[in-house]
Amino acid sequence: MRSEAFNMKGYNKYPRELKLQAVRDYLSVLSSQDYIYRKYKIRSKSKSQKWILMYNSDNELKSFVPSEALL
Repeated sequence: MRSEAFNMKGYNKYPRELKLQAVRDYLSVLSSQDYIYRKYKIRSKSKSQKWILMYNSDNELKSFVPSEALL
C-alpha cells in the first residue's frame, strides 16, 4: 500500500494508516519533522504539519478514496 501512494504522480493522496504512523512517529519524539517528511516521502512539509494539527485537535485523518468515475 505504501509504495502505491509513492508512485502516484502529481497531487499525492496518502492512506490514513500512513498519516497516523507519520504523526505518531513525530509525536513520540523518535523523529524530527524533517526526518518524517523524508521517511514517508511526503511531498510537502505543510501536509505533515496539517496532519499533526488535525491529530492534536482530535480531528479525523481520512484516507484517500478514489472516485468510482476514476476507476
